Amino acid sequence: MKAILDVENKAPKEVSNFGAIEKSLRALKSYGSQSFAIVTRPDGSYIQVAGGRFTCVLEMRSQSDQKHYRAHYDVPKVPFEGPQVLVFGGGQITVNPDEILFIDDVVNAFTAFLGLATYPDNIVWRDVTEILNSTQ
Repeated sequence: MKAILDVENKAPKEVSNFGAIEKSLRALKSYGSQSFAIVTRPDGSYIQVAGGRFTCVLEMRSQSDQKHYRAHYDVPKVPFEGPQVLVFGGGQITVNPDEILFIDDVVNAFTAFLGLATYPDNIVWRDVTEILNSTQ
């Protein structure tokens, strides 16, 4: 496993074991100086998370198909309804309740992204390429 780990307010670094990535992910908070992290594979594909603990938004960019995906649950785990605006160090994002993930599922998705496991069954990927392209 070889990847670049980029955490808000830290210098990007090459990582070769998942322990460093997991430690950084579990330290994230939806407020403060470290509210997002990105892991990039050598092919340029990446997975990124904003937030922490119980308010994570997870996205993935695939270089092979040039698509951008946002993770969501089939059944939301949060008690509120309707779109929510979440504010992180990288800006703000409007998400639906099913798009708010817990950190354990995020860690599992990062593990799978790096080929160390399979993706969690409870996470579904929504293609948001068109939405993101229309806002740029």
